[in-house]
Amino acid sequence: MDPRTTSSGRAARSRRAARLRTTRRPGLLLGAAAAGALLVNVVVGADPAAQAGPETTGSASVAAELGLTAGTGAIEAPADLQPLEDLAASRGSREAEEVTAQQAQAAADQAVLDQQRAEAEAAAAAQRAAEEAAAAEAAAAAEAAAAAAEAEEAAAAEAAAEEAEEAPASSAPSSAASAAGSSTASTATATITNTSGAVKAVVQAAANAVVSNVAGAGSITLGGTRASAADPGGHPSGLALDYMTMSDTALGNAIVAYHVAHWDELGVDYLIYQQKMLSSPGGSWSPMADRGSATANHYDHVHVNYVG
Repeated sequence: MDPRTTSSGRAARSRRAARLRTTRRPGLLLGAAAAGALLVNVVVGADPAAQAGPETTGSASVAAELGLTAGTGAIEAPADLQPLEDLAASRGSREAEEVTAQQAQAAADQAVLDQQRAEAEAAAAAQRAAEEAAAAEAAAAAEAAAAAAEAEEAAAAEAAAEEAEEAPASSAPSSAASAAGSSTASTATATITNTSGAVKAVVQAAANAVVSNVAGAGSITLGGTRASAADPGGHPSGLALDYMTMSDTALGNAIVAYHVAHWDELGVDYLIYQQKMLSSPGGSWSPMADRGSATANHYDHVHVNYVG
């Protein structure tokens, strides 16, 4: 038979439950007291004894038995981290400022370099422009001087021609008669330096006769056409020759005498030598204005214009 169904079994169970309730009640009361003490401690503060008075002594002793004290109710706050955060923020700000400053400095340095390069290029361009302008000015001055010389030469030739027509006939330089050759036959071909086309046929023929009959004439330079000359009837037209005798005055006089002796055969128009001009074989030598140099004054060459 099941003991739980008998009266004796039920009585035994009742007694065990009563004992169990008896043994559990002090523990429940103790726990409730401890909880109340803790609640009072939290609500009142760190010193509840000053407010509760003697009645709380039991609760405090119970809390002490449980290891709970007034000091354990307050939780210590962690150390203040704000200075570290401020330090980190300050460091980050400084690094950002340094990067910004470096970038600004690099930009400033580059701007200075760019400006220096631009100034150097501008100075070089200005220097080149100045040099080119100076060269152009010098060339223009040289051209103008040459043109003026040619114009003066042409004017002097015209004036001498007019004067020769009015003046009585006179002899040519004393060396002309003795130095003149007796023939115009050509045995050699003269080499003429031309810069603007060939000379006229009459000029080439006269030059051939000169180098063939005047000793030493074949070894000198003969200047022919020259576009820069101002006299349209002279070098530009191929009707003039410069016999470059340089310092050989005897050779220059011989070339002059040969042209005077064979004026018509050679087709001579006029002669210029040693700053004098002769417009006819029986005319007089007319002095010319000083042009400033041996070449301009025809001291180093005999200029002969031929009739075209």
